[in-house]
Amino acid sequence: MPLGAVAGWSEGLAGAVAATEVHASAARLAEGLRHLVPDTQIYVGFYRSDMPPVIVDVDGHDEWNDGYTDGRYLLDPTYDQFLARSESVCLSPKEMFPPDFRKSDYYLSYYRPYGMVDEICYLLYLDADLAGYVSLMRLADNAPFSAVEYRRLAAVLPAIETAATHIWSLLDRKSSSDDDRSLQLHQLLSTAYRRFGGDSLSEREKEVTNLLLKGLPPKAVGRMLGIAPGTVRNHIKRIYVKLDVRSQAELLALFFETLDEALSHRGES
Repeated sequence: MPLGAVAGWSEGLAGAVAATEVHASAARLAEGLRHLVPDTQIYVGFYRSDMPPVIVDVDGHDEWNDGYTDGRYLLDPTYDQFLARSESVCLSPKEMFPPDFRKSDYYLSYYRPYGMVDEICYLLYLDADLAGYVSLMRLADNAPFSAVEYRRLAAVLPAIETAATHIWSLLDRKSSSDDDRSLQLHQLLSTAYRRFGGDSLSEREKEVTNLLLKGLPPKAVGRMLGIAPGTVRNHIKRIYVKLDVRSQAELLALFFETLDEALSHRGES
């Protein structure tokens, strides 16, 4: 690795932990990381187990983030990783997503339109129910991450964790009333996800539907629920009929409509 790249990474990290403003800190961290892995789009934020994520706009507003905190995070494999883990980790591209995720409608509707071809993500646990995330994406016209680049990023995990801790310390602390509203929003969105399909679906069909929404193919759904692929397909047929949809894409669109309606009713109350 060129000495200049090492120096650039070091300067970026030093700037991140010395910054006194949250966006400046995140931007300097991203600047340093791009010396380690050039041609990379970087996203920074924080996952919380009982509230929607907090997003730090590194380079100003990004369409990728539109709608994410309004419920789409519930379907994101990275959010699932956060809930399933407890120790800081640098997730490799192979660890990021479930099998066949790139064939799923969630990927096709939410990832591919922005040209993502590969992703590495840090999950940085600052508390039992709080983790920073630093997502590094390669977009179209750039090569996927190499094994060398992944090992390089994994090697600096402790430094990224220190930077994430500093960025979190710079975030404006919300009032208790704001925290209450965030908690209520997460509960609203989580309930809409769990209850999607209402009384028309059986409990097993709801379990299948929730996994389909996350982009899992029928075989993976069967493995997770301990049922045969043929049984999963039969459930899917009945789900589609009951919800009047014809594909996984239409199922996902219907779910997003449900989220929008729940948020609209919340705003009216």
